Amino acid sequence: MHRGRAPGVLAVAAAAALGALFAVGCVLAALFEAQGFGRERDTAPRAGYLLLLALAFAASVAVPAWLWRRLLPGSAPPWPLAFGAAVAGVVLILGIGFGLD
Repeated sequence: MHRGRAPGVLAVAAAAALGALFAVGCVLAALFEAQGFGRERDTAPRAGYLLLLALAFAASVAVPAWLWRRLLPGSAPPWPLAFGAAVAGVVLILGIGFGLD
């Protein structure tokens, strides 16, 4: 690895690690919301909160992908891969929140 490339690799690795942790946190928060943790169990999950979690999940995938393409353009994954991962997470979160009774 070249010296000039090392800071970019470290920045991308840090962004990807933080993005992965944030994505897992969003899924766990959606699970807790669907199960009624922290609110009355007879009430429905908060739609606005679930939509924000889905948006945050998409951002936790998109930001590291954008940074990777910006700092290391020759080795970055294609956009459809990042888009597919973001869509899968959004569908998972919305399915968890609105699919459970």
